[in-house]
Amino acid sequence: MVDEFEFFRNVQAYYQHMRFQVQFTYRILHKTNKTAKAYGSFNCRVNPRTQQVEYQMSLKSETIARPFSEKGSFLFSSQYPEIPPQSVLIEHYPILKLRYPVPINYDWYSFIFKGTQEAFTVQSLQQVFDKYRCTGASGEEVDAGLKVAAVSIDWYNGMRRTKV
Repeated sequence: MVDEFEFFRNVQAYYQHMRFQVQFTYRILHKTNKTAKAYGSFNCRVNPRTQQVEYQMSLKSETIARPFSEKGSFLFSSQYPEIPPQSVLIEHYPILKLRYPVPINYDWYSFIFKGTQEAFTVQSLQQVFDKYRCTGASGEEVDAGLKVAAVSIDWYNGMRRTKV
C-alpha cells in the first residue's frame, strides 16, 4: 500500500518528459499522401483535490509543405491550397484524465502504464490531429488531411509500437 503523497511524488518524478514519436501522413494531391514524423514528450500530473492523473503532451513535427495544385477531370475537380513550409506544433495539450481510487492498495505503476497505453493510441492522437489546421500562404487555415499512422513511446530506451 502506498500513501497518496508518495504516489504523487513517484508519478511526478518518473513520468516527466517521457518521449514519444508519431508517424503521420498529409495530403499532397488527390489520393497522394506524404509521410512525416513528429517528436514529442508527455508528462503526468497528479491533482490530489480531484483525485485525477492528468496526461499532458507537447509535440513538434518535421517540416511539411505543399505547393498549390488544381486538378480537373471529367468526373471531379479538386484544388489544394498551398501550405508553406511549417511544422505541426502542439503545446501542453491535455490528452487524458484518469481518476485514481484511494486508498492506493494497487500497483500504481501498472495503473499509470495502462493510462499511457489508453492515451497514446493511433485513434486518440488522430482526434488531436483532426483539430489541427495548418496556416496557408495568405494566413488562412488549411486542412492538410493529417492521418496518424503509428505511435511509439520510449519506455526506458525501448520502443512500443502501435499501428493502424
